[in-house]
Amino acid sequence: MAEAICNNFGSRSSYSGPMYLIFGRVLRLYMVVKQLIIAIMLSTLVVLPNQGNSRSLDFPFEEKNDGLVKLQYDVIRNNKVIGHMQAIRTSKGSFTEYLTESSVKVSLVVELAIYTKVTGIFGQGQLISGSVIRRVNSSNKVNATILWQKDKYVIEEDGEKMTLPEKIPYSSACLMHVEPAGLTRIFSEANKKFIPIRQLKPHQYELQLPDGNKNFYNYADGICVSAEVNTTLSKAFFRLKK
Repeated sequence: MAEAICNNFGSRSSYSGPMYLIFGRVLRLYMVVKQLIIAIMLSTLVVLPNQGNSRSLDFPFEEKNDGLVKLQYDVIRNNKVIGHMQAIRTSKGSFTEYLTESSVKVSLVVELAIYTKVTGIFGQGQLISGSVIRRVNSSNKVNATILWQKDKYVIEEDGEKMTLPEKIPYSSACLMHVEPAGLTRIFSEANKKFIPIRQLKPHQYELQLPDGNKNFYNYADGICVSAEVNTTLSKAFFRLKK
């Protein structure tokens, strides 16, 4: 879509003034939404090693019920709530299963409804399997899986496969539930590689993205209470609901 519009911009005579402005706004919206989706995926995928009963989280904004932990966030852009996200953790024996769902709406000339669902299972200190589905206006845009097989991960998307031989002990998936204390890099599901992270001050971290942008995460007692995610054209915030 963006490429086709860009090609047509080579000759302004093809459009009247108002029509050209509309196409320009649509193009900018497309780029904002595309980068915002990547930022949301980077910030909301939730899978991590089973920690048993080693942590006690007693917050009014966190629901707990027999091994289940639910965190709920508002997604905010330009001081307006544009969507919601919930991250659920369920402990089952020696495994921990996670399901994250987010729904965001962005309006500018056209309205886009973005839905993302992520599942993941960790065991024995590493990611075992996971999946991600993303829909824009009910149309599937992403349908990918990751599976540990013998000595490597197999990542499959759109019929294409890639492998990763290095085990994943912590990923951007863990950011909402586990403070990344002492880490210098984490695995990014959105970028399919390890990226740098550093502590700025107690309980505040900076995640350095491959495109040069930086995301910021703030923690209280081990869980993320707020985050700032940045793209080239936009900025959004995740705030834990009280």
